[in-house]
Amino acid sequence: MPNHDSESPRSQAPSSPQAVQALRDIDFIKQLIERNRRKLPNAAPYLLIWGAYLVVGFIGMQIDETQWPMWFWSFGTLVCGALSAWVGIRQSRGFRKNASEPAGSAGWTFGLPFLMLMLSGGFMMATDIVNMTYAALFWFMLIGVAYVFLGALVGQGAMLLGIWFIVLAILTRLFWMDYQYLVLGLLGGGSIVVTGWMLQRRRRRHG
Repeated sequence: MPNHDSESPRSQAPSSPQAVQALRDIDFIKQLIERNRRKLPNAAPYLLIWGAYLVVGFIGMQIDETQWPMWFWSFGTLVCGALSAWVGIRQSRGFRKNASEPAGSAGWTFGLPFLMLMLSGGFMMATDIVNMTYAALFWFMLIGVAYVFLGALVGQGAMLLGIWFIVLAILTRLFWMDYQYLVLGLLGGGSIVVTGWMLQRRRRRHG
């Protein structure tokens, strides 16, 4: 008579340590993504600051391509960098008051990857790795790639924004080169401002 009470060796075998660790890693990634999504509205001030920086900068270049960029981009970077640092310090103080909420991707760490991106892009432009004729398109593609990678941590909103930047740069190169600065300023920088405004509204709505 077969013993129906006995279980197969496969059902009795415990889960392997690798499988248990993999499940723990997946759970940690899910928690990290959810935590960053909750903190995403804290990025609103940075998006508003740098979005306005791009709008004003590129529209100004459409009007004056010689004198305007010589002083605006350097001066504007200093001003926006100082504002971002001030916002980051204020947010970091707020996070320290609530020990249960680590700073994560909010606060000053949010802008650190983009600072490294600016340094890398600036070096490539200064050493003639990038043709200055296509510098604006290069920057938008570079920022777009950064947002796509950022989307893996904070959700599809950032990823869609990054894809939009890349597509916009491609379309501008193909069809609108004569108006590239106006297009990138309004549709590129403007989309960052709109995103920051929407996140700001969400933060106020949910306290």
